[in-house]
Amino acid sequence: MSSTLPTSVDHNFDVTGRAGVRTLLASEWTKLRSVRSTWISLAVIVVGGIGFAALFSWVFANHWAQSGVADRAQFDPVRISQAGSFVTEIVVGVLGALVITSEYSTGSIRTTVASVPHRPAIAVAKGLILAVSLFVVTQITAFISFFVSEAVLLASGGHQVPVGETIAQQIRSTSVPVVSISQAGVAPAIFRAALFLTLMGLLSLGFGLIVRNTAGTIALFVVLILVVPLLIQLLPSSIRDHIQPYLPSNLGTAMASQTSQHTDFAGTLLAPWIASIWVIAYVAISLVAGTMLLSRRDA
Repeated sequence: MSSTLPTSVDHNFDVTGRAGVRTLLASEWTKLRSVRSTWISLAVIVVGGIGFAALFSWVFANHWAQSGVADRAQFDPVRISQAGSFVTEIVVGVLGALVITSEYSTGSIRTTVASVPHRPAIAVAKGLILAVSLFVVTQITAFISFFVSEAVLLASGGHQVPVGETIAQQIRSTSVPVVSISQAGVAPAIFRAALFLTLMGLLSLGFGLIVRNTAGTIALFVVLILVVPLLIQLLPSSIRDHIQPYLPSNLGTAMASQTSQHTDFAGTLLAPWIASIWVIAYVAISLVAGTMLLSRRDA
């Protein structure tokens, strides 16, 4: 009696029937898009980003005449268009946490681990799906926010900044300055602002892999982003000035900057691309640590 052997292998599954790469990615995408919290979070990112861009631009434009020298010197048209990131970075942090901690809270992580014995692949798949989703949404939102901000500033009496205008000229200007997307450094600053939000989601995912609890992960993220910068303000300036530039929230401010490199709340900022490298380093450390713990601990 003859038997027929398969002539090809479905790379979506291994010989034990466990999930392959494509199946794993598809599964993680299904998990992400099938829960209401994902769509609510993404909606808040879009609405919050665009809404706060319009609001803050209107406020700055209508109070420019009353603004002091320091406020005018610190004004960055690109950074103000991304004002919503101060809210949405918390939202992406919550979403990044839920991607992993929700499975621990329901116990479904045991099913995932049983299907994918190579545990680092789980972290990689979750990270890829989260990163791509956030990257697309935040980039679209960031550029729309910029154009909305530019329109509000112009409608409120702003003037288009000529190439080569200095901070001194900006300070003396009677109307709020407005930059165009075609001007040097503008598009990269918008790109980096959105990239920062994507990286914050991944940072929170790393925290989730480490803490394995939703409330604990979100609390850790909020403390790092909001509480630590406030506590640093209480330190003597000789210490504070050396720490401030490297805090994640201040690195995000630096990444979104096109002109001014100093703010009252964040001190002197790092160069934008240097700040980007620091944020990537933070994310890499959290994800590597989280992945190692995922591999070593019981589900």
